[in-house]
Amino acid sequence: MLLQSIDDRAAVWIATHRLAPLNELFVWLGYVEKVGAVWLVLAILLGLTLRLGVIPTVTLTLLTGAATFAADSASFGLKDLVERARPFVAHPQIDPLYVVHSSSFPAGHAATAAAGATLLSYIAPRAMPGFILLAAAIAYSRVFVGVHYPGDVLAGALVGAAIGFVAIGVWCWLRGTDTRLGEALAEMGRRDRKAIGSSRYSGRERTAGGA
Repeated sequence: MLLQSIDDRAAVWIATHRLAPLNELFVWLGYVEKVGAVWLVLAILLGLTLRLGVIPTVTLTLLTGAATFAADSASFGLKDLVERARPFVAHPQIDPLYVVHSSSFPAGHAATAAAGATLLSYIAPRAMPGFILLAAAIAYSRVFVGVHYPGDVLAGALVGAAIGFVAIGVWCWLRGTDTRLGEALAEMGRRDRKAIGSSRYSGRERTAGGA
């Protein structure tokens, strides 16, 4: 009960002490994070920037989409189980910057942001601080606009991070499969060239013998 009380008071305080110039920014962050859309764009940009190639870039984009979709789906599954009222419903003093009608726990935007940030941070470790900052800003925006409690955000981030780590495992497996396939094809190529060379050498021996 103590944690819930702290959660309630934090949500009310943040939503009732907004800096008006930041309102549009935090509302906008909620829109660009819809079903993890921003992370799909970032995955494409990473593939192009790192010159991963067409197939790896498409693979990364699809995997990012799958991870954010899985995080969003998991959060909605938990929402149906917990059925926590939104802060602006439980606390009339909160004036939400926009209204949503699903239950509150956990925060889906925080889940998708954490999933995307976790996966892309593995792909581009140097960009990790930027990804973490973006995910944190998206997560905080949910409390700022008055539609989530801090506890919702933390739970969503944990769900998303877990799914992000699973996505990293899938990426490593796929890249390992590509590497093994590439090595196998290279070995086949070497054997073919060796066989052709041996055949030519044998042909020259027969010609010399016939002369």
